[in-house]
Amino acid sequence: MTARRAGGFAYIAAIVFLVVLAGFALAALRLSGTAQATVDQALLGARAGQAARAGLEWAFFRLKTPDADCAVVTSGPDFVAETGYRVKLTCKKTPYGEGQTPTGDPLVKNIYQITATACNGATCPATDNATVAGPDYIERVRSASICITKAGDACY
Repeated sequence: MTARRAGGFAYIAAIVFLVVLAGFALAALRLSGTAQATVDQALLGARAGQAARAGLEWAFFRLKTPDADCAVVTSGPDFVAETGYRVKLTCKKTPYGEGQTPTGDPLVKNIYQITATACNGATCPATDNATVAGPDYIERVRSASICITKAGDACY
């Protein structure tokens, strides 16, 4: 009787080991890609938030001129060159009287509700579903109020 060599088991073990190792490599690659996409989205979101904040700051500056109205805000500049994001500003003015000045004139104060929408689409906010569903579309909205007297001073 002749002895038969048992050498096939090592080949099967090596193939199983390589398949498992390839699976781990593929999982690590997918995880790395997902992590990178998450970081990219977070960075784009932070930039859009800062662009919206810049729009609010610009609006507050414009409203502090005497006899300012919402028209000076909504017809503002486009921030694409500076930030890479379009910023749309909306303004709502609510006037109210608060007594009189020391000279006897009525003291009128205005509350301005400003909303800044920043996005990296062609129009802001995006109106079509194809743009909104895009993987790189980012939109952030910030809103703030400010009280300014008719003379352009801050309310106290």
